[in-house]
Amino acid sequence: MAAWTVVATSSASAADCGPVDTQVTGLSEAQMESSIGCLINEQRTSFGLQPVNPNADLRQAALSHSDEMISQSYFEHTSPAGLTFVNRIQSTGYMHSVRNWVVGENLVWGTGPRSTPQALVTAWMNSPPHRANLLRPSFREIGIAAVPGTPESVTDTTGVTVSSEYGNRTFAKGNRKHRGSKAKAKKSAHKHKRKHRRAKH
Repeated sequence: MAAWTVVATSSASAADCGPVDTQVTGLSEAQMESSIGCLINEQRTSFGLQPVNPNADLRQAALSHSDEMISQSYFEHTSPAGLTFVNRIQSTGYMHSVRNWVVGENLVWGTGPRSTPQALVTAWMNSPPHRANLLRPSFREIGIAAVPGTPESVTDTTGVTVSSEYGNRTFAKGNRKHRGSKAKAKKSAHKHKRKHRRAKH
């Protein structure tokens, strides 16, 4: 099942993306996320698009959502409490003090043979709304969280639930700061963009 989606940099091939055909039971969360990210950037660069770069704030938003979907047994962009992915990303400070921003989200979960990085990314590419999001030219950053378990069973160790948060920000002149993979600056509150797709496969 998929619902909207870090990856290497330029001309990666599946062979360069690690154990892309290994099921979740044979991978750590870090390996799963790295391979998924690499495969995403492989798709983007094959279409002449810039790769997306890892961002800690976006991963924080992704991790909280994957954990919650598993623990509360739902599979949606909006939580039972009514929080959207925009709310989750905002809560990390990702949009703080920026001039404008655009964000999106892809979700997917799979079990057994459908829990490999390749199968999960293929599910997104085979779904037009998810494919469009994955290949959106405006996105520059991503956070991916792959958590063992599924919305149907928190104890299903053969399954994995993946949230991926995309984003791009424009900073006000002279207000850019760097801290690891995060950047913060001053924002004109009246200028912002919200672009997102909501779809499940």
